[in-house]
Amino acid sequence: MNLHLPTLMTVCVAALATSAGVMMLHAGTRHTYRGFGWWVGAQWLLTLGCLLHLFRDTSPELLPLANLLVLQWPIVVLAGMRHFCLRHATRVPQALDWLLLALAYLVWLATWAAQGSLAARVAAFAGGACALHLYGALMLSRMAEFRSSGAMKMLVSVELSAAAVQAARLGLALTGRSEGAAGADLLLASGLVIVVSSLVMVYLALMLTNERTETNLRAMHHRLRYLADIDMLTRVPNRRHFHELAGRTLAAGVLQPCTLMMFDVDHFKRINDLLGHATGDEALRQVARCVRDSLRTQDVAGRLGGDEFAVLLPGTGVDDAMTVASRIVAQLADRQVAPNLAPLSLSFGVVRLHPGEALDDALRRADQALYEAKRQGRSRAVAAFGQEARPVFGESRSLGLTGH
Repeated sequence: MNLHLPTLMTVCVAALATSAGVMMLHAGTRHTYRGFGWWVGAQWLLTLGCLLHLFRDTSPELLPLANLLVLQWPIVVLAGMRHFCLRHATRVPQALDWLLLALAYLVWLATWAAQGSLAARVAAFAGGACALHLYGALMLSRMAEFRSSGAMKMLVSVELSAAAVQAARLGLALTGRSEGAAGADLLLASGLVIVVSSLVMVYLALMLTNERTETNLRAMHHRLRYLADIDMLTRVPNRRHFHELAGRTLAAGVLQPCTLMMFDVDHFKRINDLLGHATGDEALRQVARCVRDSLRTQDVAGRLGGDEFAVLLPGTGVDDAMTVASRIVAQLADRQVAPNLAPLSLSFGVVRLHPGEALDDALRRADQALYEAKRQGRSRAVAAFGQEARPVFGESRSLGLTGH
């Protein structure tokens, strides 16, 4: 194969300059992440290295700098990946990256300064480049994001391809065939790998940025969904989400019987007036924590507003629901925020859902039972039966704490 090296290097320089320019334009007009600047720098340094190689015959003193700029690419790209994946840093220190680059370069530089044969210089350069590409591929594959990132897998493939070409050049140099047709072909292949790598790096940098943006958007969506669904004070579902979860549970066909409890904090306004809203907020947090600690996975709890909560208990009868209420109150006894000034107590209204009954209808019946618990002196659970228009109040169980 006829090889015109200046033409090859000119193509490399043009391709690299174009790729670096595209990446710089993207960095200047779009949001990028840590590490992107390193990738742009790697492209420009490689461009300069190839440009200096165009003048190595007329200015041999440029060759050491040119080869250093060519060798740096896998290490500077790796440095960019280290910054890009900073949240999951590898245990291998970054200093080792630069140490290996310096070692590979110094081995070649010593061979060049000693005016070794062309085969020796090719072997030193190809061996160093091969080692750096393999090291870069190894470090990339050890990063936490590697398994989920298609772009990182492609970058590792590029590194391995470049390492394979340099390994072949090393083999020819060691066998003394680096100056023949096979050596020329491999030099051409090396140049093509540089061109392909530079073009692929543009795609990979944009792909990595896009992957990170999608990940951040998903995390933001989950966060916004959480903020929309969860009451931030008590960390239980808010009214809308409670209706959504309870409705979904009922629509799925729950085990019968199914019981609904509505409860609130006795004399909550007095707690706020005497001790301040901060203490009132802490009281609500403690109540919600007792609720979370007392329920099963399939149970659904929510804050309806103010100091009012609701709990849906699938596969639970009224008697068992009363026991759940007692368990919540028992836990609350150990989490009083001001036991001497304003002891916390709860009042419950408990109803068993009728077959096909809407959640809102059951909540209104539970509210009637809760009102009856208040009328009977608070700090108790009252069960309601019958229809909303004509409720029948059944069991009334004292919950042990006195609502003053």
